Amino acid sequence: MKYKSLEKLGIGKSNNKKNKILSFLNKTLMAIFLGLVFLIVMDYSPKFKAYMHENVLNKDLSFGLISKIYNKYFGEVLPKSPDELVKVFNEKLTYSAKEKYVDGYKLTVTNNYLVPVITSGVVVFTGEDDNYGKIITVEGEDGSTIIYGNILNSDLKLYDYVSREKYLGETNGNILYVVIKKNGEYQDIETYLS
Repeated sequence: MKYKSLEKLGIGKSNNKKNKILSFLNKTLMAIFLGLVFLIVMDYSPKFKAYMHENVLNKDLSFGLISKIYNKYFGEVLPKSPDELVKVFNEKLTYSAKEKYVDGYKLTVTNNYLVPVITSGVVVFTGEDDNYGKIITVEGEDGSTIIYGNILNSDLKLYDYVSREKYLGETNGNILYVVIKKNGEYQDIETYLS
């Protein structure tokens, strides 16, 4: 099925693959060029080098913020295919009961609940945890770290970008664990859901 509005954007046309390849190459060359300029300036300017060591290399970097800035000025790394544009999942997190659990919350949700992302960011960890089962950790663009626990089905990989209210994964049963941490302090979930 073709949509005329998508064709106006250059999506769905026969030269779409060529446009995607050229767009990817342009973005790659721009990233390489900016990296080289950055390294040259750092090599020739002791003040800039000291500034970078002080404010960038010795501090934690927010991958979520870097991803947001990159997407704002350069767009997505790989252009989206028309198949990806059709997928729709735009939900808010809902639950029937909430109780404190370890550092976060234990939420009662529907069985095999489709979990939406609370805040946009980058996946920085996927794995197992003794308290929460299979977890996915997202570093948000706002500097928060959100851990989603008891996740069963998810296609997310390390360093994938996730948007707010988009699909994160599915719960194993009717329990979802959520831990939100910002500036070294655990946060109330209600402030992020409003």
